Amino acid sequence: MTRLEAINARINESDVVLDIGCDTALLGSMLAKRGIFSFASDIKENIVLNAYNRTKKDKTYKYITFIVSDGLENVNQDEINTLVLAGMGTYTIINILEKQNKKFKKIITISNNNHDILRSNMLRLGYAIKEEEIIKEKDKYYNLIEFYVGNAEYTKEELLIGKNHVNIKLLIEKNNYLLNKYKKFYDKSESIKELVDVIKNYKY
Repeated sequence: MTRLEAINARINESDVVLDIGCDTALLGSMLAKRGIFSFASDIKENIVLNAYNRTKKDKTYKYITFIVSDGLENVNQDEINTLVLAGMGTYTIINILEKQNKKFKKIITISNNNHDILRSNMLRLGYAIKEEEIIKEKDKYYNLIEFYVGNAEYTKEELLIGKNHVNIKLLIEKNNYLLNKYKKFYDKSESIKELVDVIKNYKY
């Protein structure tokens, strides 16, 4: 399963989706083929134009509203209840959400880094983890997290490794990959040492 397929599978007919940083709007096309309308945005006008032109070719553009926007800046948030924030860093995601006050019923993230910081800051912003899913695509591991409006308390292990993982086999595979990757850095970084120790003692 690809990242886009995993995101698509978590969206239902009652979700009104805004895909921030939409790239070529492939997610919007997937949703369109299911009869689901969505919004696709990017900060760069040429990216949005290229996405529109691509969707003209596969005739899915009628289901997608294209917006040039810096995060949620030019978006009518009353029309949206679900956000997709994928392919960007944790601090970019946090920065986008900190600039507005609305709570979205569902937020799906695939952050490139710092997942523990993402989890703790989403809690601060009023979102809890519904599920997490490790996705392996082209020999790289990605961590999809679906958040909902709510409060929770997480242990140190849950902040570092995650909570409610739906694919334990891939989680173990990813963690074993990290153990091998960070072996030589164990004594050089406290943050890596902490992560490695948590992984070694994690109860699946």
